[in-house]
Amino acid sequence: MQIESQIYGAFTGWHGEALFKLTNGQFWLQAEYKYKYKYQYRPRVVITQLGGGYEYEMEVEGMEESVRVRQVSAIESRIEGEFKGWSGDTTFQLQNGQTWQQSAYAYWYHYAYSPEVIVYESSGGPMLQLADDDSHAIQVRRIR
Repeated sequence: MQIESQIYGAFTGWHGEALFKLTNGQFWLQAEYKYKYKYQYRPRVVITQLGGGYEYEMEVEGMEESVRVRQVSAIESRIEGEFKGWSGDTTFQLQNGQTWQQSAYAYWYHYAYSPEVIVYESSGGPMLQLADDDSHAIQVRRIR
């Protein structure tokens, strides 16, 4: 199986468990540790199934190396009102009616009004990140 698409928006390279939204609506999560910074806007990607199992590899136009990825489901919504980052046990009320709470300690200040967010399943549990910032994500749990 092979999927050809483009990264939706900005691509900033490989870093930890980076989440990649494609223009075809799919979400893919980096499944191996690699770090390589390269900024590109909407580069073309090819995702190839390895063997016959659940392992996939993503090649991104302009990157010398590919990376292993896995497909994940994601929820896209907006935060209700002001967003000021997270600081320990921050609660996030989404416009879709769901409420999520930070479940791992981290502090990050960032102000935005009603930013778009993505909630997705990582190897460590659900994560929340701003749709336009793939360098900050926080582990969360759903409380409503």
